[in-house]
Amino acid sequence: MTYEIRSATKAAEELEDSAKRYSSDDILVCFTSVEKDDFSKGDALVRKAAEEVHSVAEAVGADRILIYPYAHLSSNLASPKDAVRVLDAFHKAVSEEHRADRAPFGWYKAFTITCKGHPLSELSRSVDIEKTETRKKGEDRYFILLRNGERARPEKYLTDNRCFMAMVRKEALREQVGSSSAPEYLKLCKKFGIEWEKMSDAGHEVYHPNAALMFDLSMDYARQVISGLGLSVFSVKGTNMFSLDEPAVREHAELFGDRLYTLESDSRQYVLRYAACHQQFSMMSRWNISYRQMPLAAFEIADAYRYEQSGETMLLFRLRRLNMPDLHVLCRDMTEAYEWFRKIHDRIYAEIERIGTDYEMLVNVSSEKAFEENREFILSLIKEKGKDCLVHIYPEGSNFYWTVNIEYHLLDQMGRAREIGTVQIDTGNAKRFNITYADSEGRKNYPIILHTAIVGTIERFMYAMFDQAIRRAAESGKPGYLPFWFTPEQFRLLPISEKHSARAAEIAKLLNSSGFRAGVDDRELTISKKVREAKQDWVSFVIVVGDRELSSDKLNVYDRELDVNRDLTLPALLSEAERRSSEYPKRQLYLPVELSRRVDFST
Repeated sequence: MTYEIRSATKAAEELEDSAKRYSSDDILVCFTSVEKDDFSKGDALVRKAAEEVHSVAEAVGADRILIYPYAHLSSNLASPKDAVRVLDAFHKAVSEEHRADRAPFGWYKAFTITCKGHPLSELSRSVDIEKTETRKKGEDRYFILLRNGERARPEKYLTDNRCFMAMVRKEALREQVGSSSAPEYLKLCKKFGIEWEKMSDAGHEVYHPNAALMFDLSMDYARQVISGLGLSVFSVKGTNMFSLDEPAVREHAELFGDRLYTLESDSRQYVLRYAACHQQFSMMSRWNISYRQMPLAAFEIADAYRYEQSGETMLLFRLRRLNMPDLHVLCRDMTEAYEWFRKIHDRIYAEIERIGTDYEMLVNVSSEKAFEENREFILSLIKEKGKDCLVHIYPEGSNFYWTVNIEYHLLDQMGRAREIGTVQIDTGNAKRFNITYADSEGRKNYPIILHTAIVGTIERFMYAMFDQAIRRAAESGKPGYLPFWFTPEQFRLLPISEKHSARAAEIAKLLNSSGFRAGVDDRELTISKKVREAKQDWVSFVIVVGDRELSSDKLNVYDRELDVNRDLTLPALLSEAERRSSEYPKRQLYLPVELSRRVDFST
């Protein structure tokens, strides 16, 4: 085999003059193409390829091997940077048992080769591995951590706590749990205008005006929750795609797993972010942080992408595009991390209790060692809540960037445990992304990072709101309702006839100028039909405007939350509305006040 360097491509490696010519006799030449995803499969793939080479070399009696980059073997090539990394690792692995050389990458070369014509002299191999082979072998282990510190086997554990048992059966015992019928909350999705976008990929939602309003209110509320933590919070915005050529991004992506959205641009591979981690960590690595400023946090409501199986997508709950109110808290040490973990944990519980339900805990731990190191802290959390928890210990050697990750599950209307909130302790990404702070002596230190989505994703928060409304209605036998602040149309004025329209418009104007959302049904319909449609639309307060309302300060109001008709003055109605919404965000209507001007969004 003889080759000579002729000209460079854009991806050419730097070469010394001595490497521009090569000649050898009795050599095994491995023409090699590196394909996309090969780099992500790591050392396991390289080792397997080297074993194939060793096997052939022994069969043909070759003492020397040349690895020759040859792009023409594949139409699915890796990026140049990834290809060089894999080729270097391949060369190193082959060199462990044979004398091995590697031809330069990214250069046009003239070569001549003489083949012996032996049956084994021309062979081909396509080397691949299953993705699961890239991870350490081992078993996931589950146990119930009791409040007294003892462990119980999931299959032996019994309690009348339906949510906890549903979570144990689903997560630890891998059983199908809950009803298989269509979830009731989907009726609310249809009512308020949430559906799949048929012109996009699977798992991508579209929001009509009422749903868009609810979505934005949920984002406002997520920001409000974060601002109430008592932390120094830095709100940021960034991009949603990151290059897999960046080692930190690639390592983090490999730890995340298989549900990655990837795309290619200018021969480079990018990953769409699956949380705000990449952007926030990239930014924080450029911040000059002092220990005096800590703890501090970065926050963004990030559009995130997870390649869920198309058959498993579920409106508001399991999506390929979601919105994560992602908070990352930088702590000086584990003592501070535990302190803020507990505060976040308490706030997560407080928020779900405001909705009217409760959580059970699934505590994921990266190893048995990590569990023992954090055991007393975990015990203190469950004792405080008076709850046992399900512990999941990952296989040894899984090498996650986190140590403890708590998922908070609620029981939905279908009898299934659903994860909403989460918080985790990250001990690996500060070093991976070079995030540091200066201590009292000016030395650089890597902080402990807490990841949390206190109310869950925006979509799952809405899911919880819808699900709780359905459950309330089923348990009480009364009409379902949403919290006043979250209801798209809080008031609807129903003039009985044309002569009552001006008064209805006047009241609506006052309500809207007071920060509420009021519509006017000015259509030529009977009052009974107007009332029926207002109730079907889940309007919080339905106000009929007739002759009495023209001459009296009293209003005839249907209160959906209480399911009663009430006589209220306008000041009393405003006071009641303020009481129900004073601690929550406000926005105006996302569609016209007059119903006659609204289009029909149903299909």
